[in-house]
Amino acid sequence: MSYQVILFDLDDTLIDFSYSERMGLISIYNQFYTSVEYAVFEHLYKEINTRLWHQVGNSLSSSEVRLLRFAHLNQKISCPTPIEEIASEYEKNLCAHAYWLPHVKAAIEFLHQKGHFLGIITNGFKETQAQKHQQLELSNWFDCYIISSEIGVAKPDIKIFEIAITEIVSKRQHCIEKHSMLMVGDSIVSDGHGAKNFGIDFCFINNHSLDILPSEPPIKYNINSVAHLPICMGYKAEYGLFLEAYKSMTTIHEA
Repeated sequence: MSYQVILFDLDDTLIDFSYSERMGLISIYNQFYTSVEYAVFEHLYKEINTRLWHQVGNSLSSSEVRLLRFAHLNQKISCPTPIEEIASEYEKNLCAHAYWLPHVKAAIEFLHQKGHFLGIITNGFKETQAQKHQQLELSNWFDCYIISSEIGVAKPDIKIFEIAITEIVSKRQHCIEKHSMLMVGDSIVSDGHGAKNFGIDFCFINNHSLDILPSEPPIKYNINSVAHLPICMGYKAEYGLFLEAYKSMTTIHEA
């Protein structure tokens, strides 16, 4: 299957969100939460954050999660610091440590050079995702960059997919059929069900080696990194040659 449009999630699909999150958490822990052990703090935060994000698209908007998670955390740990101050400090360090996942940038460069129309749909916050967009120069490869909190609708709602495709069609002046579209992401809930709702194929970035349940949305490709996507799409030999040249160019630029 040759896909004309490939839509990507951002965090933990293209960039190493786990690392940047850890840097953000260490920063706010050292400033505001040293009354408890770090392991306790981290467990509480992740438990609260995961629970709230699972409600996005239903009872919560992504913008509400931004402060609500710290409100719940402060309640658990009895921290008096204003939640806006904590959120700002966390986001500053989160963005400062936003980096591509290993070998993913090369895959994106290859797909871009092959003429695929690439886009990003993220359920993140406007301010942080906009900073990542600028810092990583994502406009070099992607025709659209849709942030849920900016448009008021989140994955898996089909409206956010419609907005992304409309933007790509407008930019490319090209008619695009759904059978030639692919959604790529690390979340079965938002990316997988979003692709199913919209009626397009789904590539699952299974970076935690999860077992797939029969009840899950259909998965076209089940891989642990976007770095393997060109091979799945039939570019094995061509991609191998590209990587050799890409590594040589990267070495020259870093010298």
